[in-house]
Amino acid sequence: MFQLTQLRCFVAVATELHFGRAATSLSMTQPPLTRQIQLLEHEVGVRLLERSGGSVRLTPAGAVFLREAEDILRRSEAATLDARRGP
Repeated sequence: MFQLTQLRCFVAVATELHFGRAATSLSMTQPPLTRQIQLLEHEVGVRLLERSGGSVRLTPAGAVFLREAEDILRRSEAATLDARRGP
């Protein structure tokens, strides 16, 4: 099962289309970010990002996964806020 941290990493890279900028936005270095993306792709079982010649782009599967990942992150944040508000 993938982790929310991996989803946050994926969304950052998919938004920036650049590993360096995504790492900076997440306050982390590029090697751990790359590792999180690799682990996520392994868990999902499909390549989500196409990397070539320094450029990054979403694969068709990555574009579908991005929409779902953003929804999961939104729902996770909403659940946290709802729990803090209480019944």
